[in-house]
Amino acid sequence: MIGITLGDPGGIGIEVVLRALPHFDKAFILFGNKKAVEYYSHRLNLPLPKNARIVNIQGNFKVGEISAENGKIAYNSIIEGIKAVRDGVCKAIVTAPIHKKAMHLAGYNYPGHTELFAEKLFCDRYAMMMVSDNMKVIFVTTHIPISVVSSILSKEEVIQKVKLAQVNLKHYWGITSPSFGILGLNPHAGDSGLFGTEEIKILKPAIRELKEKGFNVEGPFPPDTYWVSEKKDCTVALYHDQGMIPFKLMSYGRGVNVTLGLPFPRTSPDHGTAFDIVGKGLANFGSMEKAIELAIFMSNA
Repeated sequence: MIGITLGDPGGIGIEVVLRALPHFDKAFILFGNKKAVEYYSHRLNLPLPKNARIVNIQGNFKVGEISAENGKIAYNSIIEGIKAVRDGVCKAIVTAPIHKKAMHLAGYNYPGHTELFAEKLFCDRYAMMMVSDNMKVIFVTTHIPISVVSSILSKEEVIQKVKLAQVNLKHYWGITSPSFGILGLNPHAGDSGLFGTEEIKILKPAIRELKEKGFNVEGPFPPDTYWVSEKKDCTVALYHDQGMIPFKLMSYGRGVNVTLGLPFPRTSPDHGTAFDIVGKGLANFGSMEKAIELAIFMSNA
């Protein structure tokens, strides 16, 4: 069985779940505020799902607003989802979007789902990977200011992310010897040190060590031309927007966020809470549908 956390009840998470579930003939467990589910069902004329039961997370939700109440419901939904997997009730978790500021207002200071899951499951080695039908991108760093990326970047982290990606690409997608393209940090991949030395000091040594261990890895590639000239099984992006911008340009509405390194599959759509269109019936559920499909595939549910 697949569990779905309904995210921030003030956003579009419940709507996209309600729209996606009729496309599946499997049973689901929804973790979220039952009154919020009923509210969106009535407002958008969407039937309550017959193939899902709701684990009610109590609280007073606010539609289209950033609020501590919404953040608390979202957090507790995730915690209940994690418990369900630990108890063997669910084989995988799909997470609808949360709003980070709402979570912070509620007292839960996590950069995002990835870090929250990793902490609660005591995972030291984990990574965010974006997956679509035509591309996969793994991130060395994720939700941190661009000003500190260089200081956090290390040879060891690059190597660990590639190792983690290879294990999962083999296990889930059956790619026996996946190819990796590692992006440079600086313009023109540093241009031999003229525009930065991270490629020389960090990335090239990481690539050399990975090659010595038998990994099919190349780079560092200039980040601008890579996306139009290379076709690798997995791209290694060094920071959030370096990978997310091209991914969403090429896969928006069909992309899925996957957390690698957890003891169970966790997937999520590639969009946020979209408060500006809440309750208007405009939310595209394609990415949520893909996230559910991938969770089923990865868990053999």
